[in-house]
Amino acid sequence: MIIGINAPDACRPGIEDIIRVFYRGFEIKPAAPGAGHDIEITLSLEQSDGYLLAAAGIQSANLERTHMEKEPVIPGSDLENESKRLARLAVYRLLEGVKAGCPTPWGIMTGIRPTKVVHRIMDGGLAPEGVIKALTEKFAVTPEKAALITEIALHQRPFLPAHPGTSREIGVYAGIPFCPSRCLYCSFPAYPREKYRHWVAPYVNALLQEIKAVGEAVKAASLNVRCIYLGGGTPTCLEPAQLAAVLEALNQNLPVTADRELTVEGGRPETLSAEVIDIIRAAGATRLSINPQTMQERTLRVIGRHHTVRDVMDAMERARSAGLETINMDIIAGLPGETAGDMRDTLGRIAALRPENLSVHTLAVKRAARLSREIDQYPLPSPGSTGAMLEEARRRAGLMGMVPYYMYRQKNMLGNLENIGYALPGRECLYNIMIMEERHSIIGLGAGAGSKYVMPGGMLYNRYNPKDPRLYVERLEEIIQKKKRGIAALNRA
Repeated sequence: MIIGINAPDACRPGIEDIIRVFYRGFEIKPAAPGAGHDIEITLSLEQSDGYLLAAAGIQSANLERTHMEKEPVIPGSDLENESKRLARLAVYRLLEGVKAGCPTPWGIMTGIRPTKVVHRIMDGGLAPEGVIKALTEKFAVTPEKAALITEIALHQRPFLPAHPGTSREIGVYAGIPFCPSRCLYCSFPAYPREKYRHWVAPYVNALLQEIKAVGEAVKAASLNVRCIYLGGGTPTCLEPAQLAAVLEALNQNLPVTADRELTVEGGRPETLSAEVIDIIRAAGATRLSINPQTMQERTLRVIGRHHTVRDVMDAMERARSAGLETINMDIIAGLPGETAGDMRDTLGRIAALRPENLSVHTLAVKRAARLSREIDQYPLPSPGSTGAMLEEARRRAGLMGMVPYYMYRQKNMLGNLENIGYALPGRECLYNIMIMEERHSIIGLGAGAGSKYVMPGGMLYNRYNPKDPRLYVERLEEIIQKKKRGIAALNRA
């Protein structure tokens, strides 16, 4: 099935995102006379008598319908962005009427970071009630989701500079792209350690060089590192001496603030031996992730995790005995074959372990994941069941004393839902807030790592290292020189 679109070029990408919400699997092309599209969607924009008007129409063999949105032009507003938003809203409302409902509670918010929109609205001085009203009316978000992201944004405000790019504090991410095995749903650049063992030592040596060079550049730019995140992959699958070397390099080379945050992504509980935990503690880590994803043994086997529920409990016990102050646990709603009852059981087991953070992800079926290629072999929960899992997670997090403090969305998530991080008050992960809200610069080190250079005024430049560890090693000098120029630009801004 083919959908043809006739719309202004600037509006087309956003409109295509809306169409994909309603018509999954359809091919979308620019409309052309005589092209024989199954469905044609049109969008026109105009400004008249102080108003913006967006008119959307749909036509097929047995359907013809139109819808118009009209809003006053607000003096000083970004007319281009407002026009794009109104265009998306007109198409959304049109298709909502055609399909008698919508398969997403997020309305026209199809992007990864909906809370960024909330912060922009709050920057304009609206009170929370006004923010929720704007989200429901101008973005077609359900009242429940509008209240959720407003609550999260309010919680984040004290952690963020008033204006993007004005803070001299930055974050640093260092990535280890190796794992004990590749999970069924994984789309990240992660290489099974045993298969690629010959790459590990050269990779670690290159990463140590990049850490040192970036540390020098950050010092020269008079910036300070507020938070460090060692992620992956699974950093703790390195040999203990290699893990210790990376942590030592991060601590010794980066100019950190007195209250610096250091997160280590433990990821796989089976990698968290007593020796590894001691290395993490000795490095002064303030946060450790121990990620079961589920506490159902049968599901762990299905998704390719090489650990058991007992491994999770043992890793948590070792981390507590070592005195690590904040422990995060990740779980996924919507895993193959799971039910809302399985989620309740998983949450009950996790509550008994009393983590300070809980990250609740919704399964996303990504093209690069094995799950996408073998989707017919794995029965997935319905959108309604997945939504019930998220609601249960929110309820249980509240009973544990946690509040939602960051969120993001991904394409191809079950039920078009979201990922939410919960934390006990005072135990939030600042890096997670910084990476999502994009008001601080973040320097990414290692294969596949992205750097975000945020300039005063909010201009954002994203730059990425090669995903392939071998290319990363081979192009290290080029990578370092580009990184130095990006950091120097922050000093001049």
